Amino acid sequence: MTSNTEKFDLIIIGSGPAGYLAAILAYRRGSSVALIEKSELGGTCLNRGCIPTKTLIHEGSIWHHLTESGLNRNEEEARAYFQNALKKKEGAVNQVVSGIRRLLGRDRITLIHGDASFESARTVSVKRDGEIVKTLESDRILIAAGVVPSDPPLLKRDGLHILGSDQILNIKEIPDSLAIVGAGKRGVEFASFFNTFGVEVTLIEREKQILPKMDREISVRYRGMLANRGIKTLTDSKVEAASVSDKKGSVSLVVFNKGKEEKLDFQKVLMVGDVRGNTDGLGLDKASISLKDGFIQVASGMRTSSPGIYAAGDITGNGCFAHKAFLEANIAVRNIFGEKVEVDYRLVPNCLYAYPEAASIGLTEEEAEAQYEDDLAIGNFPFAGCGRAVTSSEQFGMVKIISDATYGEILGLHILGPGATELIHLGAMAMKNEIGVAGIKEMIFAHPTLSEAFFEAVLDISDEAIHIMKG
Repeated sequence: MTSNTEKFDLIIIGSGPAGYLAAILAYRRGSSVALIEKSELGGTCLNRGCIPTKTLIHEGSIWHHLTESGLNRNEEEARAYFQNALKKKEGAVNQVVSGIRRLLGRDRITLIHGDASFESARTVSVKRDGEIVKTLESDRILIAAGVVPSDPPLLKRDGLHILGSDQILNIKEIPDSLAIVGAGKRGVEFASFFNTFGVEVTLIEREKQILPKMDREISVRYRGMLANRGIKTLTDSKVEAASVSDKKGSVSLVVFNKGKEEKLDFQKVLMVGDVRGNTDGLGLDKASISLKDGFIQVASGMRTSSPGIYAAGDITGNGCFAHKAFLEANIAVRNIFGEKVEVDYRLVPNCLYAYPEAASIGLTEEEAEAQYEDDLAIGNFPFAGCGRAVTSSEQFGMVKIISDATYGEILGLHILGPGATELIHLGAMAMKNEIGVAGIKEMIFAHPTLSEAFFEAVLDISDEAIHIMKG
């Protein structure tokens, strides 16, 4: 049964970070907003991504430090703590999702559960159990439906042996061995967590380095640290075949690595590789919306190929970060309501929340060398020379700052070590506000703090770092 068409100032498809933020921002402009969600409020980030994984990583880091200090006693305690971590994950998800629900209720945003589908460029139907229950109309529509996995045919997840990141978040028992296909940020985060609880972990990455979107120095040092923890990494490798043995309760993978095939057996396999835009069933053809490589194509201001329709968040490609989704949602709403602004993707941090953390913003050293050639100045400072890192027993890692040698402009910041995902914003603010090397040198950094490592890296650009031995 179809109800009468309801009109809104803005229709939003998807209630993840881009969707719910856009709804709140549009309401603040005095607009009526309909927010359509086919699954859980908060999307992947709140329910199956950022919030649950970072909760597990936090709990895992505590157990890791206890293990390093020699306070852990037996395997039974590890399994009990693992179960406790799962409970805390559920508590964190419930708290954050409930908070978003209250915010939407406060702003009187119309939340509609069901499957959204375009009937035209101005009309969206909402279905439940295959039947249209609502029809909505607006001159302004924002698509923020996120992404879905794009598994290779030979590695289809079955929920028992071959798992996706959604499924492994609900695993009840610690596996003996785990292969993780994909050694980007998510793969390394899961590797750190499960390795902490004694799982034999193997990372399989098709690129030539783990963390392929980060600075090469961070990748190389991180790989060495993982090896010291007993995590095996296979780079420039491809899974060519997979077979499941229900009798043995294991998965056999045939991996092509270094010119030869190798058969490896694991209790579980985790897929954290490719994704594509969550566009199935949206009826994008009825709204004349173009796709490119599985994602919605957007131009300046997050505009799609169909006038009046915008897209933001993971569904647009270019990296799956909640903070990028927030940024794009803000830019989209401002353009929807008459402003002319664009996204500056230089200022989107790339963060790894494993332990130790890593974070990057701006150009990598390799990218900077290609663009600026000899007109570069680079500063490095190890956390071993930072008093706060020493007091916290977290001395592994460094801060690297890449600058333009002529003008002292900050081109990139790369951090491996404690507090990296917080410290990276020092680089973001410097780049956004054009505070160069000379300006940072005039600042005062409290002692002892981790931020002093950033300051010392800036000083090292001109060979002025204090707490470092050279030569």
